Amino acid sequence: MKKIFQLLLVTSLLVIGTTIKANAQSNCYDEYYKLFIDRGATAVPDGTQDVVITIREGSKSDCYMGKVQVKDNQIIAVEGLVLTDGTVKKMGMKLSPKYTDPNKPAILYTDIIDGMSTTLLSDDNRLVNIFFIKQLSAKTKAYKKAPPASSF
Repeated sequence: MKKIFQLLLVTSLLVIGTTIKANAQSNCYDEYYKLFIDRGATAVPDGTQDVVITIREGSKSDCYMGKVQVKDNQIIAVEGLVLTDGTVKKMGMKLSPKYTDPNKPAILYTDIIDGMSTTLLSDDNRLVNIFFIKQLSAKTKAYKKAPPASSF
């Protein structure tokens, strides 16, 4: 009986550990956020930019390639998501009405800081972030380790 209990306990721990690991790996927003925090980014020029658009709901996130318009370090329009054939399709979700201004309806009023947008809210309360991947700073070069002295 004791061995069965131990076997069930070990199996349960393995299942829980695998589930936690799978959930941790599936959060692409966290991965992009950490990457941009660690490496930083250069200034985003005006015009159409290739981006990664992350959509979060709770601890789950989905990431898509997209295109946005930028002017004066602000996102002024989301052109849409990039399809597998390279064409761009408008997003099926709308942003919260708080991002529209009757005097400037195209402006989202979101600044770009270190290659990342501030968090936007969709009309159905999902969180949206935009990462400017082409402005991501290069990896910091690591020091080359010396070979062991025994190799000489």
